[in-house]
Amino acid sequence: MRQNAEPLSLFVVHWNRPEECAATVRAFLGQGVPLKVTVIDNHSDSSARETLKAEAGSFAELLMLPANKGWGPAINVALRNWLASGSDSYFLISAHDASPSPDCITMLVDVMDADPRIGIACPQYPDESVPHFSSLRGVQLDHGKALARGAVQSIDVPHGTLMIVRRDCLNEIGIFDERYFAYGDEHELGARAVRRGWKVVMVWGAPVTNPGTTTPSAWRSYLFGRNSLLLVHDYFGSMAATVRSFLLLANTVRLLFVRDRQLAFSAKARFRAVSDYFRGRFGPPPFR
Repeated sequence: MRQNAEPLSLFVVHWNRPEECAATVRAFLGQGVPLKVTVIDNHSDSSARETLKAEAGSFAELLMLPANKGWGPAINVALRNWLASGSDSYFLISAHDASPSPDCITMLVDVMDADPRIGIACPQYPDESVPHFSSLRGVQLDHGKALARGAVQSIDVPHGTLMIVRRDCLNEIGIFDERYFAYGDEHELGARAVRRGWKVVMVWGAPVTNPGTTTPSAWRSYLFGRNSLLLVHDYFGSMAATVRSFLLLANTVRLLFVRDRQLAFSAKARFRAVSDYFRGRFGPPPFR
């Protein structure tokens, strides 16, 4: 771990969960790594914003957005200023309900310090899942083989719950693609980094958990579907995305008859997702 280093910037995207957000920020501040925390509020309800100010305003800068910009676009608001000022080498991005292990940040920073070609690093999830990106399946979390504590594994795309990103990498590849709005924009950033020759890695032995989400199922179902097609299109081409769309539609029909289907499922939203992909309609979901 570097000594006498400037505080790392940590950007936390928040929406309508102020108590969980404050607890997340406290957990990060308790890791012994100097941090400059900015909580980006994505136009939460007025009561949630007031609670956030009371719970986290004393130890984090609060950036209140006038509209819900989504995940990547909200972070971009802070990143543009971060890139234009300062010289610190890395920044951190976290969900508002992340729960990091005690030395999670230290291990991430040590990995970045050790290899200047690592552009993005993320910690493992407790279930040992490893993200894989393919033309047929999009991004899927497959059960991996646990490696030794501190081991660094190259991956196709990063987990989005917590990431550390190198300034030099971002200067070269650019900020988040705002077409995605949310869900998949972190994958696209990682895939873009790999395409440009940067390493994207997962660090074993310092897991982060993400208890859940309050995003409506229709939103997630729509964004998962549409953005999966967009991501495949961007990295494998339009034909691959067309094949993926047929698989997505077939799976949607199958899930209509599955009693214990996944939580984030709306057949109507999935069909709209495929339609909007082919129409070139991206950005926020159409039924906000």
